[in-house]
Amino acid sequence: MALTEYKYQLDPGSKKFLCPSCERKRFVRYVAQDNGNYLPEDVGRCDREQSCGYHKPPRQADGIELANILYKSSEPRKEPKASTLPKGYLKRSLGNYERNTLITWMATLKGWSWERATETAQLYKVGTSKDGWAIFWQIDQQGKIRSGKMMAYDTDGHRIKEGYSQDWIHSKLQRTGHLEAFELVQCFYGLHIVDDSKPVAIVESEKTALIASQYLKQFHWIASGQLHGINEYKMKPLAGRSITLFPDIGVYDQWKAKAEELKDIAEIKVSTLLEENAPEKHSGFDIADYLINYDLRDFSPHGWNPFTGEIFDERGYPKEWDNINTKQCTT
Repeated sequence: MALTEYKYQLDPGSKKFLCPSCERKRFVRYVAQDNGNYLPEDVGRCDREQSCGYHKPPRQADGIELANILYKSSEPRKEPKASTLPKGYLKRSLGNYERNTLITWMATLKGWSWERATETAQLYKVGTSKDGWAIFWQIDQQGKIRSGKMMAYDTDGHRIKEGYSQDWIHSKLQRTGHLEAFELVQCFYGLHIVDDSKPVAIVESEKTALIASQYLKQFHWIASGQLHGINEYKMKPLAGRSITLFPDIGVYDQWKAKAEELKDIAEIKVSTLLEENAPEKHSGFDIADYLINYDLRDFSPHGWNPFTGEIFDERGYPKEWDNINTKQCTT
């Protein structure tokens, strides 16, 4: 039976362009799957979906008709062949957390300590660049290094979004002549910690996975890395598992639809915690923003219900749990 596929897809690599709408360098262009050529420079999607939202698909491009967007394939597409990096790059980046602005900020959260922050960083193999950026290494289920995403954070834990503030290790190596052709095929961040001992929780942000892992230890916390970072390929290593998605505020419906699409791979639930409790005005508010309002010491290892928001410790629940609407967003 023939399968209908698209001739064009969003560029799966790490290259970003200036968005025609917001003029930020967060624009992903569409490419032809057969030869990798880009479509016109205004055809693509800004990954600032909630603050910009620009998206021009191939069907809206001049000179491209719907019949030329689709093609028939008699066989399923082959899985992409991922390039990998030597483990030495990861090993050399570990440590130096005293100049890693993300980790030093985490150590200041209520109930945290320097030891807690660095142990979390070590578990998730967080690297530190020479400029103090966090390096989120994507390590697949076989322990191979897909690449490392470099992100700059300010001392208050917010991500720096202006100027040069995000990069990939493989891209830097290519620019300096230390690496030739490289095919980035992403996996979930934190996949290397997943085993059969716990169900899995998926969030969008790597930072969120780090933080939530210490409050809600009954899950293995991993991150998609982007809003549209959950797909069939990345879900395959999690086949048959119990999974809960924790979408940011404003994207619940999109993640709910994705869970339905992938329901044959795993048992996937979608938490409504933020949709029901977090302030509507805070677009992009995520579960880490929710959790860090509370003292980490109030959380028991096993007593949290992701669907009701109830936490059962010796007092029954953390102090002021019901006052989330009066808290200030920290994103």
